[in-house]
Amino acid sequence: MRVTTKRIAEELGLSMATVDRVLNNRQGVSAKTVEKVKAKAQELGYRSNKAAKFLATQKITNVAFILPKFPDYFWNDLNHEITEGAKLYEDFGLRVDVHRVDTVPVNHQVEYMKELVLAKKYEAIVIAAHDTKLLEPIINQAIKQNIAVFTINTDVPHSERIAYVGSDYYDFGYLAGELIHLFTKKASNVILIRETENTFQMINKEKGFKDYFNKMDKKVRIVDIKYDTTAYIEEEQLEELLDRYIYTIMQADAIYIAGGLLDKIIQIVDKWEKRPILIGHDINEEIYQAFQRDLITASICQDPVAQATFTIKKIYTYLLEENIPPVSSHIVKPEIVMKSNAKYYLKNKK
Repeated sequence: MRVTTKRIAEELGLSMATVDRVLNNRQGVSAKTVEKVKAKAQELGYRSNKAAKFLATQKITNVAFILPKFPDYFWNDLNHEITEGAKLYEDFGLRVDVHRVDTVPVNHQVEYMKELVLAKKYEAIVIAAHDTKLLEPIINQAIKQNIAVFTINTDVPHSERIAYVGSDYYDFGYLAGELIHLFTKKASNVILIRETENTFQMINKEKGFKDYFNKMDKKVRIVDIKYDTTAYIEEEQLEELLDRYIYTIMQADAIYIAGGLLDKIIQIVDKWEKRPILIGHDINEEIYQAFQRDLITASICQDPVAQATFTIKKIYTYLLEENIPPVSSHIVKPEIVMKSNAKYYLKNKK
């Protein structure tokens, strides 16, 4: 049975108006009475009716999400899940805007976030960071201005952000190494394909990947092939790069694609005479079809539904709930996708 202000008032012998003033943090009640009402509310497990409170106050809480544009298939999915998830909180006055910002070939995130902070339109900003170091000072500035900052998908761990929801990219890289070992225990030549830019995500994926082989004492030669982020929009660069390394690639037992270009690289792999073990990230229609043609061994995926749901819930809890403990970060578990279960990770596939 729902605990009401009427019940609290009756048990304490107070008027409903007095109890209502305390529970809505309004003045005009003695400190002793405030303490009594809050203690009784906690004892009975009282939870305020946030929808009714919004109807009474009409206070809107504005939240901005800053997401990259590329690779579009992943960020489009996350964008959609954020928009859908936010609808569940509209009755409580939570309003969400999603801003898509270029990060490749030139990163505009820092300047864009500076503009949002200066505009003071939003009570909270959530950012999927491209380059973490550059964002630290602007995040700290926002916090000082009482703008709550959360990170999603990629963290800025050395900033004063409130909480992070997303993946542990060291674990992603480590898992990729483990999968390669499971699929080809005698692997001696492995290729790591990654972005040239040393972003937080790339650094941690590479470290986790190489740590797996070092910790397992595997005598594996790992060759790094690095591509410029312009390859996300200028695909011919990628083919030229891989052509330059074709001899090394043909000697490889396995390839780990640490960036977001799996769907582009499989188009090139399809032309190769030799098909190495291929581990990458994420899934879209092109990647799904490549699984069906046995071009990909496994893809380590993130769950955009979980990232969106947990992030919005944490924002709501932090900004709109009362008397709450500190909001903590949430690491979303990696999902291993293979040919047999790929259909469950792609929308509209049965």
